Amino acid sequence: DVQHAIHALPTAWTDCSRVVNYSYPDLLSSMLPVYETLFKSRLRILVYSGDVDAIVPFTGTRQWLSMLPLTPSHPMRPWQTLDQVGGWVTDYLELSFATVRGAGHLVPGTQPARAFWLFSHFVHNQPL
Repeated sequence: DVQHAIHALPTAWTDCSRVVNYSYPDLLSSMLPVYETLFKSRLRILVYSGDVDAIVPFTGTRQWLSMLPLTPSHPMRPWQTLDQVGGWVTDYLELSFATVRGAGHLVPGTQPARAFWLFSHFVHNQPL
């Protein structure tokens, strides 16, 4: 059981909730300072978006990424899995940003094979 393996409290999983308990100040707060702090720790970071996500479109992700002090290291290029384009990736010294072709808001739920390929290559430090 995954929840047991990651030491999580047993929880019934739902992909979305009709009850959102976000505080208004949290909704208006920026995550950009958090990323800038993470950059200083030199952690490897992967940011990804489904290219058909209507909730958080990849264009919005690209916009907030443009507000960060990023240093490009490899230009946008396609990444492939199962002899198909899985999406596009841009590498920066501080992080990698990938899109997942045909994926919606919950990437592993809408494109599980592509999500697994992307995640496993990132975790094993293999090129995307």
